[in-house]
Amino acid sequence: MIDLEKLKTYKKDMEYSYTFGPFPTMELVLSRPELVERVIMSENFTEKEKFEKIFKENNIFFSYEDKTIKRIGKRENIYVLGVFKKFNCKLDKDKNHLVLDNIRDMGNLGTIIRAMTAFDIENLALIGNTCDIFNPKVVRGSMGALFKIKFKFYEDYREYKEEFPENKGYAFMLDDTAERLHNIEIQKPYSLIFGNEGSGLGEDYEKDGDIQKVIIEQSEKVDSLNLSIASSIGMYEFKMKG
Repeated sequence: MIDLEKLKTYKKDMEYSYTFGPFPTMELVLSRPELVERVIMSENFTEKEKFEKIFKENNIFFSYEDKTIKRIGKRENIYVLGVFKKFNCKLDKDKNHLVLDNIRDMGNLGTIIRAMTAFDIENLALIGNTCDIFNPKVVRGSMGALFKIKFKFYEDYREYKEEFPENKGYAFMLDDTAERLHNIEIQKPYSLIFGNEGSGLGEDYEKDGDIQKVIIEQSEKVDSLNLSIASSIGMYEFKMKG
């Protein structure tokens, strides 16, 4: 167990990270109890008894340390803080995947992970220079859904494709040659591919003949949809198609 005195403000090179807030912390405890180092609560938390009962049932060590919470969370208004070990995953073969290329916005990544669990996609491939999935901002944005999915990092799409050649790729992009989303006939297992918030997907995807380009129809009143919204629409539509 990590000593309270050794806990620091989060940095990417640390071997552990944090859940900020009651709900993400409870998702951690119920989904991946083996990862939990300890839970720290505020004396001002109004649901102490309920949380204590669940922690005891799952053999989770907890304590009340308001000073530690303030030191780690800084300006965050936090009543419950979980400390967990970072972990590695392998993606499932013969399963549908979500592929995110060079995603930089931690809020977007967290929201997308939460949407994945809503639409029954449990595997996430992160391509290239993606933001830190263990950052507390991502964990909080996912509302703890991070602990319900599997994820893996890849240098580029080719590396991912070599590992999962059987997955049919559907690349969402603003392209005149792309097929409209509602017209797509799906092939399973599939990989739904989304690009960077600003630049979208690059030439590797445009030139890959095995990839089906997809476009989400929208009005001309906006240039494009927010990435988390676009990926949610894509995941929902594919789920509805079966």
